[in-house]
Amino acid sequence: MKASVNANYNKNKVLTLGENNADILMNSWVGGANSIIRVGENLNSFYGYRRLGVYTQADVDAGEAKLEDIGRAKRTKEKEIIGKGLPDWTGSFVNNLRYKNFDFTLDLQFVKGVEIMQQFFHSTYDRFGITNGLKEILTDAYNGSNPNTKEQAIYLTNGGHRGQDSNVDDAWIADGSYLRVNLIQLGYTFKPDALKRIGLQRLRIYANANNPFLFTSNDFKGYDPESTSQGEGKFGQNMTFFAYPRAKTFSLG
Repeated sequence: MKASVNANYNKNKVLTLGENNADILMNSWVGGANSIIRVGENLNSFYGYRRLGVYTQADVDAGEAKLEDIGRAKRTKEKEIIGKGLPDWTGSFVNNLRYKNFDFTLDLQFVKGVEIMQQFFHSTYDRFGITNGLKEILTDAYNGSNPNTKEQAIYLTNGGHRGQDSNVDDAWIADGSYLRVNLIQLGYTFKPDALKRIGLQRLRIYANANNPFLFTSNDFKGYDPESTSQGEGKFGQNMTFFAYPRAKTFSLG
């Protein structure tokens, strides 16, 4: 048996930005900039509002909202850093096992200490009236009896984006940690004596399963946490908008 373990720890902090250390805002999309480079912070920081909940009748009675705001998202007034797209830990575990004529390989990959900005929430969570939506819309949407929910009320949308309130905030942020099974391989090598009668010198058969399993956090609703579909080069990691997942492949050889 042969096992190999690899672990990498990453910690980064922006130390200086030009003469005035001014923020650099990037990746403008819904609600303006979705990421920021700021002195003292992680290089790949997400930028948006904090979602405090939804407006209720109590907010209207207190003079903090209008009647038409009931059921809509209640957010902070100012944007702030709401996550980071660079992981603290990355690593792998590769195990090779041989027993008599059998061989077995297991390849695992892990990432820990990172967030994902689920930009597809723009269409599936906050602006679902003209698109398919997540099932949480039915279970968590504000209905008057659940004032502590963070999911907006269901609005009828007959055209355009009317009735929708979509803006990047921390309700879109999920734990991006995962464990991926990259490869499971099982092989069998025939003995030379058994092959002489059919004129072969060597024969090995094997079965491969590439990317068969992926374990993610419960709050991640996408296909694959290891994806980036938005972003300006190296400063847009883990900002995903319907990124296509890695395929599962099964083969014999």
